[in-house]
Amino acid sequence: MNAPEPSSDISVFIVIVLAGLLFLLARLIRSPNFIGAVGERRVARGLKARLPKDDYHILNDLTLPCRDGTTQIDHVVISRFGVFVVETKNMSGWIFGDAKQRSWTQTLHRQKFKMQNPTHQNYKHVRAVQEVAGLEKHQVFNVVAFVGSARPKTIMPGNVVWSVRALSHYIKQFDQIRLTESDVTRCASALRGQAFLANKTTRRDHVQNVKTITGKRGVAGATCPRCGGGMVERANRKSGERFLGCISYPKCRGTRKLS
Repeated sequence: MNAPEPSSDISVFIVIVLAGLLFLLARLIRSPNFIGAVGERRVARGLKARLPKDDYHILNDLTLPCRDGTTQIDHVVISRFGVFVVETKNMSGWIFGDAKQRSWTQTLHRQKFKMQNPTHQNYKHVRAVQEVAGLEKHQVFNVVAFVGSARPKTIMPGNVVWSVRALSHYIKQFDQIRLTESDVTRCASALRGQAFLANKTTRRDHVQNVKTITGKRGVAGATCPRCGGGMVERANRKSGERFLGCISYPKCRGTRKLS
């Protein structure tokens, strides 16, 4: 007697499972957290490869205490030539903005999205590094690195760069001694000592701290139309009109009307 052929139901089930896994994988790859993490890893690898380790100390993904709780910093490069606080943006499209504007605009697929001026966003990180390491303003530099395919459409500040290579070149152009060797060692030790271990617990505490500071409340059942993440209630600073914004802002700028 011939063995029974596998049921077609099993084949259908396997196809459904594979399709579901592919859908989840595609959603993960497109999520702002994944995109941001990829950009940060790219910068971390690039800085390590391009900056001499004897002259530059590189710290990645620090969560430091600040005046109103905690703040997460992508990268800090410490050298005798200064301390460079780097905010990474892994984005696509055209970027419009200047040094003084509070918000910049990203144009992507004929759509426009507002984002906080990243140099302003990074200022809080700079202050946290200054206070933890006991540094003066002239010793710490605010740097923003776009590492995706995004390109500027307006004249940008000089401390905004558009590739990992450009970031390393920007840092290496500083050749004036601002810190002694002992200052560099002390600064690195202070930042490492105060930094929270970058794990799920500290990330969760940091997100909760951000929610507490801003007074925004999550909205149950609301999902971002761009990345599928959660949404929080926000208010337009000019009009006062309330709307739903992605919880991952400014990495994702998805919005919905508040019903």
